[in-house]
Amino acid sequence: MRTKTQWILPVLFATALALLLQHFLGSIAWAGLLAVITWPLHQRMLRRGWPPLASAAFMLILLIVSFVGPSVLLFHTLSSELASLQRLLISFNQTGVPVPAWLTGLPLVAEPAVTWWLEHLAVPGGLNALVRTTLGDFMPHLTDTARVWGSTILANALYLFLTLLTLFVLYLHGAAVMHYIDGAGQRLAPVQYAKLRRVLPLSVRGTALGLGSIAILEGIVLGVAYWIAGAPAPVLLGVITGYLALIPGGAPLSFTMVSLLLFGQGNSAEALGLFTWGAVELFLVDKFIRPKLIGKRVNLPFLAVLFGLLGGVSTLGVIGLFVGPLMMAILFGWLRDSTPAAPLVLTPVALEPLNDPQGIR
Repeated sequence: MRTKTQWILPVLFATALALLLQHFLGSIAWAGLLAVITWPLHQRMLRRGWPPLASAAFMLILLIVSFVGPSVLLFHTLSSELASLQRLLISFNQTGVPVPAWLTGLPLVAEPAVTWWLEHLAVPGGLNALVRTTLGDFMPHLTDTARVWGSTILANALYLFLTLLTLFVLYLHGAAVMHYIDGAGQRLAPVQYAKLRRVLPLSVRGTALGLGSIAILEGIVLGVAYWIAGAPAPVLLGVITGYLALIPGGAPLSFTMVSLLLFGQGNSAEALGLFTWGAVELFLVDKFIRPKLIGKRVNLPFLAVLFGLLGGVSTLGVIGLFVGPLMMAILFGWLRDSTPAAPLVLTPVALEPLNDPQGIR
């Protein structure tokens, strides 16, 4: 009875604490995940004689540069591409946009589509008038969206600051934090906590290695494919693809949209080739490379990794990419530990185990 009642107060307190910190649990979780992923590098620097404060500051700067660097490249390339796009739109507005050849070949809708194009886009100044009319219709919605996005950006900036601050404190006092967590876990559930303590670092680091390496690989490979196919701004599209590849379904969305862009420009062969190559590359990555990189470190089968990733991201968002494989690793760890060391051997007649009692566990 004492074993059951001793859980009541900790569970009630944990529930109340979760309700109190519900808006900041994401920041705490991200800080913990980043600390677990980068902890070996931090420990290596400490063993080489770095002061804890210097090591924590360096790790924080390294993480910021790792995330900000590609973003700066993305925005720089995006600004150049937007400037080129602006010059192109000004030219089209002055001369009119000619009717593309592929539009005349569309079945059923070719004639009304060409007529609309000639009335609105082929005439000088038609593009400017169309943009003004469209923006006028959507201006109230754009204003509301901008207001929501503004508050969302401010909230996310606060969460990012809290994440970095928590991560810095974990670098400085991670050993003391783990001492208290280990003590609480051993008092409440020593066996289960020992399994979790063993599986969690392997699962989180394996997932980070798999997601990061696959995102970089897909960004480079598909970026080269965009360049070969003649897509505009292949570097920019490759960086966007790399970011989207962190999320299941992001990479196929990226190369599908680029394929549609090429098809809209009249490059049907290049569009078909890019889509085919993207589908083959995605199949190889998602079915073989990604599960091997993630499941290899935690000894998980292919389907467990796949459903852990998909279920985690569909339920919890990006952070579910780490939580899903972790829960699968815990599940399979419990299943392996609860499996009898020697299975029962049944006779075909009496359906009884063998006489050796030592073989039954």
